[in-house]
Amino acid sequence: MQRVIKLKEIEEELNNQDEINEPIVVKRDNKSDVVIVSMKEYKEKLLELDIIKHLQKSEEDIEKGRTIPANKVFEELRDEYGYWCKVRSRIYWRMCSRD
Repeated sequence: MQRVIKLKEIEEELNNQDEINEPIVVKRDNKSDVVIVSMKEYKEKLLELDIIKHLQKSEEDIEKGRTIPANKVFEELRDEYGYWCKVRSRIYWRMCSRD
C-alpha cells in the first residue's frame, strides 16, 4: 500500500516517522510525482533489478548458443585445480573432492 501526500507535508511527515514502512507518493503541482522509499527497500530493488539484468543476459547467451557443457567445465576445473566431480544429473552434482 502507498500513501499520497503533498510536497508541503513531506518534511513534517518524515520527521514524525522512525522508519518508512511503505512507499510515500509526493504529489507535485503540474510535475511528475515522486516516490520515497526506505533505504532498505531501495537497496533491495536495486539488487532485484541487477539480478533481472543478469538473468536476461544469461537467457540471451542460451538463445545464441553461448554456453559451455557442464562436463567440459568440470574437466577444466579438474585439470586446473586437481578436483574431480561426479555428475548425478544435468542439474544436480555432488561436492568436488581432491584427488
